[in-house]
Amino acid sequence: MTGVRGAPPGGWTIYVVRFLTYSTWGVLYPFFTVWLLDQKLLSAADCGLVTGAAVLANRLGSLAFVRVLPPGSERRSIVGSQLAMAAAAAVMCAMALLSVRSLAGWVLVAAAFGLAGSLATLAQLTLIVHQFGPEETRRAFSYENVALNAAGGLAPFVSALAYAATGRLYVLAPIGFAVVAGLLATRLAPGRAPVVETPAAAPDLASAAPRGMLTLLGVNFLTHVTYAQFYGVFAVYASPSLGARDVGLLFAFASVAIVALQSLVTRWARGAGEPALIVAGNLALGTGTALLVAPEGGMALMLLAVVAVSVGEMLYGPVYQTLAVAVAGGRTSLAVGSLTFVWGLAESLAVAVGLWLVGAGLGALTFLAGAGAAVAVVVIVAVLHRRFSAMAITAEAAPAARRAAGTTS
Repeated sequence: MTGVRGAPPGGWTIYVVRFLTYSTWGVLYPFFTVWLLDQKLLSAADCGLVTGAAVLANRLGSLAFVRVLPPGSERRSIVGSQLAMAAAAAVMCAMALLSVRSLAGWVLVAAAFGLAGSLATLAQLTLIVHQFGPEETRRAFSYENVALNAAGGLAPFVSALAYAATGRLYVLAPIGFAVVAGLLATRLAPGRAPVVETPAAAPDLASAAPRGMLTLLGVNFLTHVTYAQFYGVFAVYASPSLGARDVGLLFAFASVAIVALQSLVTRWARGAGEPALIVAGNLALGTGTALLVAPEGGMALMLLAVVAVSVGEMLYGPVYQTLAVAVAGGRTSLAVGSLTFVWGLAESLAVAVGLWLVGAGLGALTFLAGAGAAVAVVVIVAVLHRRFSAMAITAEAAPAARRAAGTTS
C-alpha cells in the first residue's frame, strides 16, 4: 500500500465508508425541512422541531454510545447504524404516505435517524485509531477529514437532485448510501484496542490527564464556536450581499480546498509540535472568520477568507483528535465521544446565537465573537503551554508504550 504508513490490509476502506456514512446523513438534512413542509402534515414550527431533533441527536448523541461500544464491536456498530438509518428513512416515508400527523412520532423517528448517524461517526473514528499504528494517528485523522469534506461537498448536491427528482419519496434517498456503506463496512479490517497505560517515562502525566482532557475539550469548544460561523451562520448572513449561488460556490470551494490540500498541509506540518499547530490553526481560522464580516467586499475577499478557514481546519482537526486519544490513556471511544459531543454542543449553541444576531441586524457581531474565540484559544495555549506540551509528550510516547506492551498495530 501507499499513503498512510502502518495501515492494515484494506485500511483505505475505512475512508470510503466514512464518506458513505456521512453521505447517508448529508443527503437528507439539506432539504429535510422543506420536504416536511411539502407534506403539509405539521406546522412550520413543528417541522423545525423535527429537523432540530435529528440534528441535535446527530451532533450530541455520541456520548450515549461510549459505554456500549466495546473494543472489537466497531464494524458491527457501523453496519447496525446504517441499517437503523435506512429503517428510519423508510418509516418516515411510510408516515408521510399514511399522513401521520403525530409530532411525537416524527420527532422520535427523526431523532433515531440522527442518533444512528452519531453512532456511525463514533464507531468509525474509534476504528481509525485502532486500525492504524500510533505513529500515524494524526495523519490518519487528516485523511478522515478529507473523506468527511468530500462527502460534505457532494452530498448536498446529490440531495438537491434527489429532492427535484423524487418529490414525496425524497426521504428514501439515504437508503442507497446506507446499504453500500453497511456492505462495505463488513469488509473493514478489525482494529486492536490500545492498552490503557501511561508511558513509564512520564509517570507524572497520569494525574495530569484529567486536567489535560478538560483543557483540550475547552479549547475544542472555543475553536468550534469559530468554526460554526462559516458553516452554520454565513449562508444566512451573506446571501443578501452575494446571492445564494455565490454562497454555494464558496462552500463547494471550501470542500474542494480541503480535499486537494489536506495531504500537503499534513506533510508540511509533520515536524511541527501539537501546541504550535493548534496556535497556527486557530490563527488561520480566526483570521478567515473575521474576514467573513464583509461579504460586500466581493468574492475575492470571501475566497481568501474561505482559504484561511479551510487551512485552519486542516491544522487543528487532526491534532485535537490525536491529543484526545493520547490523553484518554487508551479509552478511545470516550475520547472520541467527548470530543465530538463538545464539538456538536459548541456548533449548536454558536449557530443558534449567531442566527439570532443576524436576525436582529447584528450579524457582524457573531463573526467578530467567533474570531475572538479563536484568539482566546491562542492565549490559552500560550498561558498553558506546559500542559499542552505534556499532552504532546503523551501522544509521542504512546507508540513506545504500545511496543513495550507488545500490542503495536
